[in-house]
Amino acid sequence: MKKIALNFLPFEQQDFGITIFRKIAGAVVDKTKFSYYDFQENGVSKKYEISPVNLEGYEEYRLAQYSQVGLVSKSIYENLFQASKSVRGFFILKPNNDYNRRLHFEIEPHPKGKKCMWIEPYFLKSKKLWGVLVGFQFIVSEDFKANNKVKVDKDILIASGSLNSKGYSNADFYLFKHSYIQAFIKNHIPLINYSLSVKLTSDLQFLEGSVLNQKTYVFKNKGESNSAFLGLNRFGPLQEIPGELFFRFIFLKEDRDYGVRLLKGLRGDTFPSQFSGMSTFFKLSFTNERIEGVTLEDFNNETITEQINEIKESGKNIIPIIITKNRLDAESDRLYYFLKHKFTSAGIACQIVTKELLANDNSVKYSLSNIALQIFSKAGGKPWKMVPASKDYLIIGIGQSYSIEMLETKSIVKKSIAYSVLTDSSGLFKDIQVLSEGVESDDNYYANLANNIIRIINSSGYKQVTIHSPVRLSKSKVFEKVIKKIPLDTELNVLVINNKADLFGFDYDNNGLVPFESTYIKLAKDEFLVWFEGLQYNNPKIAKRYSNPLTIKFWFSSNPNWLSDENLKENLLQDCINLSGANWRGFKSKQLPVSIFYCERIAEFISKFNEYKLGHIEINNLKPWFL
Repeated sequence: MKKIALNFLPFEQQDFGITIFRKIAGAVVDKTKFSYYDFQENGVSKKYEISPVNLEGYEEYRLAQYSQVGLVSKSIYENLFQASKSVRGFFILKPNNDYNRRLHFEIEPHPKGKKCMWIEPYFLKSKKLWGVLVGFQFIVSEDFKANNKVKVDKDILIASGSLNSKGYSNADFYLFKHSYIQAFIKNHIPLINYSLSVKLTSDLQFLEGSVLNQKTYVFKNKGESNSAFLGLNRFGPLQEIPGELFFRFIFLKEDRDYGVRLLKGLRGDTFPSQFSGMSTFFKLSFTNERIEGVTLEDFNNETITEQINEIKESGKNIIPIIITKNRLDAESDRLYYFLKHKFTSAGIACQIVTKELLANDNSVKYSLSNIALQIFSKAGGKPWKMVPASKDYLIIGIGQSYSIEMLETKSIVKKSIAYSVLTDSSGLFKDIQVLSEGVESDDNYYANLANNIIRIINSSGYKQVTIHSPVRLSKSKVFEKVIKKIPLDTELNVLVINNKADLFGFDYDNNGLVPFESTYIKLAKDEFLVWFEGLQYNNPKIAKRYSNPLTIKFWFSSNPNWLSDENLKENLLQDCINLSGANWRGFKSKQLPVSIFYCERIAEFISKFNEYKLGHIEINNLKPWFL
């Protein structure tokens, strides 16, 4: 069994009760004056007003170290804050956020920001240990943000560890993070400990790691492989595009050479060792009779509308392939989303390729196969599916997009859109559906959300359904209502998959400290840290920068007893890993299960469509246009 060093420093002593003062809350709760917590007493939940100082009518109450985690965390934060005030470089990034529990320390200045370390209280439930998470963060300066159109550039990516000093993907990303953490432990933790009554240890906490199975891809005639690229090349796509497909290359007059370059690349003429061509790889007819080039004077509403009308009137399955500038400036960014909006609104999936990518031999060499994969999938083909862990069942990915109004002092959410991406446990894309629109504070928003989930489950024919969500949707307002209106023999489980968690880990036995892909560790009985990317057993060589692991929490189940079944949880984790391989956007896009990744892509598009005031778009029942 593997040992993984978590970015967590426990306290030397764990027997530190914390004293608070509390009073039974009245009928009217005023959260602007007091904080409120629920306490379980004799099986009954009671709400109390909480005060850090003794007030009239309050009773003194001593908390055990692993009861009321929120209150203990707040007390630890206040102790850490007092202990850190005199430490060089200390600051609070979000001082006006009442829920902030993170303390920052500037380690090194930078012309475009500052390199920082942070700590925050954390309770490791699987070991019943309190301590702090510790991590590295590059914070971009407000001056840079104000004076530049882009939020990040090459210098910032190098400073943050995403790129190495030469500007390439940082294969030493784990070593980069580890070196900063160890330096912080050596130089800063003793200074913080000096003023703490209960000291932090100086060693990262080790946890037992387990490994799930490798992903297995399925292709034509049930051919199987552990590699999407090699399997597709050997067996051919799982399901070819029905009928004939035609290709329309659209570009401005001055960009004709880029269109020709892309055409030759997709034909397999330019870099045959990296991509052998649409005909060979996807079994598509990519002959001159099926290809046409269209030169435009400008990408305006009239010219694009004309192209859409021509495609519709032809009665053919035509996929437009459009050459544009990159999206580094606002004008080019708006053009990209304008084109996507126009074609998608017309029910036509399009492929957009930038001429900057096509001008770079190294970039285009390794992008051609991904471009071809997206074209094939958007046109209705199915390149592969995955072997599920146990059986075929329905997976509903839930995403949300927000319309934000910026006020002088704050931003408010004006409207939320919840939608679902449906796949089965083999990862095959099925559908996109809107679940609810409105403001989350409105009960109708949650009622519609619950009713549409009920409708999807009851019409699906599946007896096992798993919901993947990036956020913790209300159990009482959504899922408890759902299970009352679906068949009693339907197994429903809800997983919260978070790709923005700050938990990290190192395998000291491996090359570059990188854990193997599919490694997972238990943070609590219902929460796991999972490496969707990592070293490969058949070739443990670091080829790129591997992304952070994800946290997966078992949030809800129609039968709570199922969450005590370790085999069930492992199978559901396995299918999360499998679904990361079902991503048809690229051969190496496997950091997120498609149930979450596709939702993120749709959220990005909806947000940008709103930002550029491009109007509402019907996203239901379309091909995967968002790839």
